[in-house]
Amino acid sequence: MDNLEKLPEDLGILDVGILVNCVEIRPDKIGTFSEQPDGLASKLVKVNCLSYIKMLEMILPGMVQRNIGIIVNISSMLGWRPVSYMSTYPATKAAINFYTDNLYDEFKNTNIKIQCLIPSLVATKTISNEPKEAAPICVVHPETYAKYAVRIIGKFRISTGCFYHDLHFSLQKLIGFWLFKRIFVEVGICGLFKRRVGKNPDDLLYAKC
Repeated sequence: MDNLEKLPEDLGILDVGILVNCVEIRPDKIGTFSEQPDGLASKLVKVNCLSYIKMLEMILPGMVQRNIGIIVNISSMLGWRPVSYMSTYPATKAAINFYTDNLYDEFKNTNIKIQCLIPSLVATKTISNEPKEAAPICVVHPETYAKYAVRIIGKFRISTGCFYHDLHFSLQKLIGFWLFKRIFVEVGICGLFKRRVGKNPDDLLYAKC
């Protein structure tokens, strides 16, 4: 979505009952800010944050007028705490968490339900995993996540959306964030990216991970 102004104007006049904001891009490599491609950071902010806000600008006024609606902003577990070597991506997700929390308070006395889902790893192309590679405790199958997430739409301010991802958060609290980050980032995130470019290791920046 390089030009937000090209979004269809008629979206603003549709009677949208449920808005699921889930568009995103993420880095193809992990590394320091200066090692990332030029312009990537600002592109991440534009797609991962501004597109959400643009959709809200078009859809939310109609919900307010009708005094009914549900907004689900999809964030990420990576936005829960700082994650090195991906800097901008988790920052955009943290912004969505914060923004949704504010909107929830602003509209809590209306019939508009606003929530934020912060999933962990789901077997999609975003993390270069195929559904057949899903393993419930580590990487959840897309259909499994969707089944859990749909059941709680509009019921909670913020949620992982999935029982298995609740376990991930519980583990983080049990062992402490520092150790969790070492395991999750170095073994989980770096491991995924390493497997992704297994045939082309020069395409990956992970030497410092």
